[in-house]
Amino acid sequence: MSADWRANRSDDEEDEQEEIYAGRSGLILTVDCAGYMFEQDDESESPFVEVLHIVEAIMRNKVVMNETDLVGVVFYNTKNNPAPDSDEEMQPGLVAPRQCAIYIPLGNPSVEMIRKVRGMRESNDLFGFESKYGHSENTSLSNVMWLCSRMFSHCGYKLRQSTIILFTSNDIPHANGSNEYQQALVKARDLLQKEIFVELVPMSSNFDCDKFYKEFICTVLEEDMSEFDAPVYETSKAKLVYRLFVRSYKKRSLAHLKWHLSEDVALGVNLYTLRRSPHYPKKVRLLRSTNEVIVSKRVHISCALCKDGEQETSKVILPGEQRKSITVGGEKVSFKPEEVTHMKQLLPPGIRLLGFKPASVVSMTNHIRSCLFLYPNEDYINGSTVLFRALYEKCLEKNQVAFCMLTTRRKQPSKLVALVPQQALAHDPLGEANRPCGFRVEFIPFAGDIRNLSMLEEVPTAEVTDEQTDLFKKAIKKLKFKFHPSYFEDPASQNLYINIESLVFDVEDAELFDSTRPDCEKIDSKLEPIITDMERMFGEDAEEAPKRRRAEGGDNEGEPKAKGPKVVPVNDSELVEIVKQGKGESLTVDILRKYLQKQNVRGIKALKKTDLVEKVLELNAN
Repeated sequence: MSADWRANRSDDEEDEQEEIYAGRSGLILTVDCAGYMFEQDDESESPFVEVLHIVEAIMRNKVVMNETDLVGVVFYNTKNNPAPDSDEEMQPGLVAPRQCAIYIPLGNPSVEMIRKVRGMRESNDLFGFESKYGHSENTSLSNVMWLCSRMFSHCGYKLRQSTIILFTSNDIPHANGSNEYQQALVKARDLLQKEIFVELVPMSSNFDCDKFYKEFICTVLEEDMSEFDAPVYETSKAKLVYRLFVRSYKKRSLAHLKWHLSEDVALGVNLYTLRRSPHYPKKVRLLRSTNEVIVSKRVHISCALCKDGEQETSKVILPGEQRKSITVGGEKVSFKPEEVTHMKQLLPPGIRLLGFKPASVVSMTNHIRSCLFLYPNEDYINGSTVLFRALYEKCLEKNQVAFCMLTTRRKQPSKLVALVPQQALAHDPLGEANRPCGFRVEFIPFAGDIRNLSMLEEVPTAEVTDEQTDLFKKAIKKLKFKFHPSYFEDPASQNLYINIESLVFDVEDAELFDSTRPDCEKIDSKLEPIITDMERMFGEDAEEAPKRRRAEGGDNEGEPKAKGPKVVPVNDSELVEIVKQGKGESLTVDILRKYLQKQNVRGIKALKKTDLVEKVLELNAN
């Protein structure tokens, strides 16, 4: 079982593993432009304008999350088929069919794309939509899907995933049993073979998917119609408009490792990270005069100096010629790079089981960094899934955790970890699992990492009465709320991207909603019934004294005066004259001490300035 998979894997298999994550995603937003999409109530916007809001939000999200993805916009049910606005948007070999138009060709999301969508949305006549595109109905959905498929094939990139999002409020585009109906289902099977996904966003609350789109989408996604979950207008719209200011990451494992249960038994596992801090856009240094990118390089050079201090020789030091040193007992101890590597890496990469302990020994105080996630890898070692599952279920049954030594990769120190079994939980509001089943990797501190705080040992514990404890039980009960990480956005990343967007799109007074700020008014209203009891038991909060500020100048009464400049005497006689005139405060302590040391006065290190001035006066009393 413990045979190493790498010895039997060919180069082709490694290439297939890399191809899983190769390429980029393509997204085409297909919008129905029939007359019913432009009907609006007095209080709400038309469905078409709502779609433009969603399209703009999707593009802004793509710019932040993954700017290498491709996005395009297609209109159908149009009367006219105008040519693209510029020659750059012309794609050779790509012609839109009748009653279809390419508004934005498939390309990387850019500021120009967002401005084009925003400009149409904010325009009174939608950039002359009525005369330029017009409205029609009964456009063949097969032709629309054919156009989107051609756009994916002519984009010039290898796409990892191709998705079509369809916005419409018409739940019966073709009559049941008609020729167009059959052609749409045939095209759905073609999309299935080409691995192109279709997502429906109904723009009406009365939309009925059972009339047509249920069979169409189930054919594209190869799903059972009995298990089809029909999209809802409000839910689908909120999911697309939701702004998440974080870059997307490739869903690959951190490491492929062996979990050694003994010398003869090992199973293959993958190490994943479920939570990580977002990386902000990298700043680039520019030359102020020309805005050119500044490229900096670091070179290590050794120089030899002559006796007179002038440089004699210089030589560039290569990485293999460099040394690292530490000072121990006043002596410098140098190490070669390979010696530093050997000191860090005590064990080869892998996980080595130490033993099992009850889950209660893993305390929250031992949480020294974010957790990782462990899952079996059947491609690494055959039979790993069965062994992993058996061990996982037994640890859950006995409430035990596995303590191990983890070495993620070469040239890295080993870590003490506890593998805690966890069960899968319900889904969050965005439809993703809160916690998958498997082993959670908790990092445990070593003995040298634990610190004891003297302040906790020296300060006696305050005595609290039962009445005071009951009062705060009521306060805690009143301030309880439902928590989930998705309810709180990172204010730093939000502020960064909102400011960037406001600069790019010339938006003044950009609003930032900080979800981490407490609602003080709501808290005060809930605690109002017990505020009087708190003041009675604990007293009112002491007011902080205002900080003293140094006056900038002037002779105003009550304001502290700025200290005068320090005086540096030319010789000892001038120093004595200054002291006799009562201006000794203008001399520094260092000057007074040096003068007294010249006069062989001892015991002056601990004296203050006033005492030093008195010493000088005593020496020169005659």
